Amino acid sequence: MKILIADDERLARERLARMVGQLGHEVVASVADGEALWAALDAARPDVALLDIDMPGEDGVTLGGRLAGLPTPPAVIYVTAHPQHALRAFGTHAVDYLLKPVAPDRLREALEAASRLTRAQLATGQAVDDRLVVRVGRAEKVVSMQSVICFEAGDKYVTACLPDAEYLLDLSLKQIEDRAGDGFLRVHRAALVARRCMDVLEMDAEGRHWLRLRGLSRPVEVSRRQLRLVKESMGGRA
Repeated sequence: MKILIADDERLARERLARMVGQLGHEVVASVADGEALWAALDAARPDVALLDIDMPGEDGVTLGGRLAGLPTPPAVIYVTAHPQHALRAFGTHAVDYLLKPVAPDRLREALEAASRLTRAQLATGQAVDDRLVVRVGRAEKVVSMQSVICFEAGDKYVTACLPDAEYLLDLSLKQIEDRAGDGFLRVHRAALVARRCMDVLEMDAEGRHWLRLRGLSRPVEVSRRQLRLVKESMGGRA
């Protein structure tokens, strides 16, 4: 793949360029700021842009957002020493977020992920952003949407329930539903579940319906308003 590197530190650009070359890819441009990036973009036509976040002028996240709006955008991978920018960064549909000093294996994984997002897919919006930034104490972690069993809305936060953990998100349930697509179904105003995990629909003595999900030890309540959609989705299992 053709790679563009943008970082205001010369040594950082040179190190990334060596790693990119060792992985069998071509560096078509190496620039120190956003102005130089835009000047080089048409001639370089990169498949992937490796963007530092803290640069003079436009920062990397702003650049990534502008790149995403191009008719045929490169895939964007952020490379930074600052983990606190992850929420902003993934809002621009970045492929990955690498922390300096970048390990060769992490760069390889990120470039492999980028290679699966073709320029045509990105241009037509067919590429699906599968990543979620979740809270782990005071830190943040990126998880795959496909690892989530359900999302539940509380008073202030939405909880992502995975088979082995639960994480808080700084997104509304509506925002998650809009991103999740057909793989998830709203079963209650406070619950969004993965269709692939829907197992058994039960009714209690008070007439309320509960949905059991594979991988989750407790059932999720189904509202009367959504009951028909749940039954249709489950077919003969309801």
